[in-house]
Amino acid sequence: MFVASKKRKAPSGAWPASARARTNASRSAAAAPAGALRAVDAEISKWYLLGVENARERQYRVALDYYNRAIALALNEGIKGARLYESRAHTLHKLGEVKRAMDDAKEAIVIDANSTAGFIRMALILADTGKPKDALDVLNRGLKTVDPQTSGYAQMNVQRMSVERLLDPSYVPQLDSRSDPIRRLPEDISVLILRRLDTRMLLTCRVVSRAWMALIDSTPVMWSRPCYTSCNAVQDLANQLPAYAKLRRQLSKQTTRISERTLRLVLERSRGSLALLCLPDGAVATSATIDALLAHRRPCLESVHIGRTAAIDDNLINRVLNWGLSPQIAEIRLPYRTCIGNDAIRVIAGSVPGLRVLDISGCVNVRIKYLFKAWNAVQSDAQSPSALEELYLNDHPGIPELLVYSTKHRHFGNLKVLHISIRDQSVLS
Repeated sequence: MFVASKKRKAPSGAWPASARARTNASRSAAAAPAGALRAVDAEISKWYLLGVENARERQYRVALDYYNRAIALALNEGIKGARLYESRAHTLHKLGEVKRAMDDAKEAIVIDANSTAGFIRMALILADTGKPKDALDVLNRGLKTVDPQTSGYAQMNVQRMSVERLLDPSYVPQLDSRSDPIRRLPEDISVLILRRLDTRMLLTCRVVSRAWMALIDSTPVMWSRPCYTSCNAVQDLANQLPAYAKLRRQLSKQTTRISERTLRLVLERSRGSLALLCLPDGAVATSATIDALLAHRRPCLESVHIGRTAAIDDNLINRVLNWGLSPQIAEIRLPYRTCIGNDAIRVIAGSVPGLRVLDISGCVNVRIKYLFKAWNAVQSDAQSPSALEELYLNDHPGIPELLVYSTKHRHFGNLKVLHISIRDQSVLS
């Protein structure tokens, strides 16, 4: 007695029987036992579903291995499934193997003329490789070939409209909030990432969206150490390496200018957490800039750097020095500022006794004898040496005097680095 078995329902996500075709070269269904055919179909479906599962988890290499097994078994049995090639084309595209993905998409269309996934995959590959016109031609051909009742036809139409927008020069893509890293990441992680940007990049990030601006403006620590490396790094490299003489000539024609508005914005957003007061070369500072600096407290200030070519009035520099520098300051750089004299050195020595780095290169109005006096270096009864560890005296006329005083008085015992290079021979004439 034979009992008719129930019709087996295809598992969810399995490749359908309508999507596969047997070739004439394979053995016919009548020649092969029905149980063997069902076993082969079950094996192919098993590898296929494993590939789909790993592709959903973005394990594309593992998924590709399962798809290869399923396709190899299908070809061995003379079965060609369009769904198998569509899925492998998607995986290869994700792995960046564009040529193989295109071949699989074409094979899926050859097997099944109504393969909407094959047409869409071909269009996506062409669009990603910078060929939107070819992608549009593929989608138009697919819309004419595929039966409108086929599932995926509407998706293909939507994809065609997306490609048409790419070809429109007036189209501006909208930022998807779900792809915004600042919104998706925790706030502390976003702050750590943004703190690694220099000041100009940080100002650019402010105008990305309101969410970015709110986060950057509400976090003073991002502005605590303004960095303008994008302005000065190439210039410093051109000055140090003779091989970049051509680059130096090109840069001499261009003036890197940091506006007063930019400096004032940085000082205002720091809100008292400023650790580095930096007015780099090419910066423009006015009384409004200094007012923004003096409006906040200064316990975190650790370094003061005013560039050689910074456009700032001498009275404003003296105003900064008389502002009452924080004792925690470890570095002061004032190269080639003619307003720096003996009085300024007295103010620095009195306000910052623990100063470790001092750059007064080219400050011709500073007498070396007064420099020693300012730190009690000429007094025989000095109890402890100065904390100064690095001194810049490049292009200073008092270099011979410094060498004489250094042999007589050893109260600069902590001095480790002394910069006394002469670039301008006229300072010693």
